[in-house]
Amino acid sequence: MVQIIKRCQDGDPDAFASLLSEFGPKLRSYFLRTLASAGDADDMLQELFLKLLTVIKRYKHRGRFESWLFCVAANLVRDRYRTRQRRIKTVSLSAGDFTYDSQADVVSGEPNPHRRMETVEQLGQLQHALEELSQSDREIILLRHYGGLSFKELAEHFQIPVGTALARVHRGMKKLNKLLT
Repeated sequence: MVQIIKRCQDGDPDAFASLLSEFGPKLRSYFLRTLASAGDADDMLQELFLKLLTVIKRYKHRGRFESWLFCVAANLVRDRYRTRQRRIKTVSLSAGDFTYDSQADVVSGEPNPHRRMETVEQLGQLQHALEELSQSDREIILLRHYGGLSFKELAEHFQIPVGTALARVHRGMKKLNKLLT
């Protein structure tokens, strides 16, 4: 990964394509859960990679690149929130946002309409519950569970102690669980 990053810093378009194929799906999933629609998630992913063209030169390899990348993504979401002056919504889980290979299909190895409908219903409930959380609770949970950031990385990102990051994720998950039950 260090070599690809170095090539990106030197302006190699093939290296950027490698980063997009490596991290694009996970970042899109993060944006999809954070923003109002699949279209907004795609736009944000494109915006992130355009921004990456300029900010990658400042990247110093001191930790996981993926964590740094998700922090850049979270900052873009925050910037969008500030400019629109509206509450950030999670993704609409309408039929248009799903593809044939839903998680249930991947887990079972074959498409199952009943399982797919259950998944759609559960994701709808999850979406609603995420919308009920405060922006800060939603952000830290999404970065932890969709971005894969460690508690140490969350602490650095939010400039809080590790114990506070752990407690905020725990409290946020508790609230989310309460909303789901």
